[in-house]
Amino acid sequence: MSKPTDSPEARSWSRPGIWSTARRIPVGYIGLVLAVALVNEIAGHPSALDATMTLVAFPGDTVVLVTLIYPLAILVGDDTVDEEVTFSLLTPLLHGAGALVNVLVVWGVIAFARHFRNEARSSRSR
Repeated sequence: MSKPTDSPEARSWSRPGIWSTARRIPVGYIGLVLAVALVNEIAGHPSALDATMTLVAFPGDTVVLVTLIYPLAILVGDDTVDEEVTFSLLTPLLHGAGALVNVLVVWGVIAFARHFRNEARSSRSR
C-alpha cells in the first residue's frame, strides 16, 4: 500500500504563515469595524462616531438593514426598530455584517474583473 500524501492545496489554510495581505486586509477591516462599533455602543453613541460608523460600513450595513432587519421586524410585528435603545449588540453586529457584505462585494467585483480579463485574453489568442 502506498502512503497517502497531503497535497499543499488541501492543507493550505492549516499551515502557519499562509495568510497573505489579500486575506489580512479584509479580516482586519471587519475586525476593526466590529471593535469600533462595540466601543461606540459602550460609549453611548457619541454623535461624531455614529456618522463615522455609518460612513465606514455604508453600502453593506444599509443592504443588511433593508434586506434582513426591516423584513424580520415586519414579520415579527416588532415596531422598536426606530426607537432608541440604551444598549444593544444589534448595532455592532449590523456594522460587522455590513463590513462583511462590503468585503464580499469587492471580492465579487475582483473575481468578475479577473474572469473578464481571462476571457478577453483567451478570445484574442484564438
